[in-house]
Amino acid sequence: MKGRTIAEFLKEYEGKDTVSFHMPGHKGRSELFAAAGYDGLVRNAAAWDITEVPGADSLFCPRSVLRNVMDNYAELYGARHTELLVNGSSAGLIAAIISCVPVGGRLILGRNSHHSVFSALRMGGINPVYLRPETDPQFNLAAEISPYELEAACDAHPDASAVLITSPNYCGVMSDISVLADIAHEHGMLLIVDQAHGAHLRYFDLYAGRAREEGAYVPHPRHAAETLGADIVVNSTHKTLLSFTGSGILNICGDGVDIDAVSETLRMIQTTSPSYLLMASLDINEKIMRAGWPEIMGAWKEDLAGFYRAASRINGLTVVTGGGARGSGSADEEVFALWRYREGPDPTKINISMSALGLSGERLDKELRYRGIISEMVHGEYVLLMTGAGNRRSDYEKLLAALRDIADSYGIGTPVERVPHSFEDMFLETADIPMESELVPLYEADGRVLYDPIITYPPGSPVACPGEIMNMDVISHISGILSAGDAITGVDDEGRIKVGTGY
Repeated sequence: MKGRTIAEFLKEYEGKDTVSFHMPGHKGRSELFAAAGYDGLVRNAAAWDITEVPGADSLFCPRSVLRNVMDNYAELYGARHTELLVNGSSAGLIAAIISCVPVGGRLILGRNSHHSVFSALRMGGINPVYLRPETDPQFNLAAEISPYELEAACDAHPDASAVLITSPNYCGVMSDISVLADIAHEHGMLLIVDQAHGAHLRYFDLYAGRAREEGAYVPHPRHAAETLGADIVVNSTHKTLLSFTGSGILNICGDGVDIDAVSETLRMIQTTSPSYLLMASLDINEKIMRAGWPEIMGAWKEDLAGFYRAASRINGLTVVTGGGARGSGSADEEVFALWRYREGPDPTKINISMSALGLSGERLDKELRYRGIISEMVHGEYVLLMTGAGNRRSDYEKLLAALRDIADSYGIGTPVERVPHSFEDMFLETADIPMESELVPLYEADGRVLYDPIITYPPGSPVACPGEIMNMDVISHISGILSAGDAITGVDDEGRIKVGTGY
């Protein structure tokens, strides 16, 4: 037998005393399910791993227990209809695109879209119109999609059937979905929102609404795309909430969406043997959140606010918040209340840097891991810590202790040179996505039309997208990524990429 196996790795990982600031949102805390009376999901996983036995319903034709879960989610999120996803948000995004854009049609989408979106373009023979996210020049963070750019794209391409926006993006920055929805609808297009990283937004909106009803001043606009005019919203409930990895929901909100078409497309791309463990976790997540969202959201908010206030006093630590970056000695007593569009990321995504002390993002991540803190990803000079419903106050306290220890260890260092977060703002000319491809060395690809996306991990955003015309600037950028040993897809082991033939 060759090497360590998956089961052996998981057994070893289970015994490690680490604090999780990465997905999934339940953070491995089985007591969350036990407290709600569903400890059997974890304790008796094998017994719950069934197939479509009598009474268990069918995901392809839900009429009883599964239909009840779907209807419960639709009610909670304010949707016309909800589909359960057992192949992750990827399946939901592919189904949304293919069911809303005809073969040979056109989709307007952000360049920071998920890999599955580019797969949908290929599967549906769909031609893209790319929108470039803005870049925050102060913090080198990928920002929102500008309404002005969407307006221009819609005017230039009136034949497009739909618009797809990723919000929140990988850094947690949200676009103004309400304005973008109005623009799309004015041009006769549907708006699809990849809200994979924002399934929790609906519950924070409910929490803010209750606070306002009780007379509190809460300058917190609605953020859940379901209530802001989006037609289809795809949520990875496992990322920040409590369902198991690989599960999610697709919410249909707009009257212009053909529910049957979406359902039929999902039947083509989801497994005919759906995991009842995943679907049960979706059910339990909905039950726990429906009954306990005031307590869960209240504790989450208070823990985050406490973290940001304490972190602002750590020497050499930069923390990006809704009001900007906070450095040493800068208190922010109302950091959570300052959460607004265009002023920073969703505060549940903690973006931190210690470049002022001479630490690169990679070095800071290693120092945190050495102290038992596991982050979500490194992007540029920042480390992203993804909080979730399963985090507890002790997690934030351990994180703060680790950051104080790192700051004390490094003292006043030499600031590191700031590095760009991504290549999303590079302008590349576009053509239709090629139907046939060939492999060519990267250094020979100047002027060729890209066939497959080239994506760095992390953060998972594309450096170059299908249909874009390669140039020497992007080729040099990709070469630098390869030289640094970073993970990248779309370039094979021999340094070749797929480009269209005949271009």
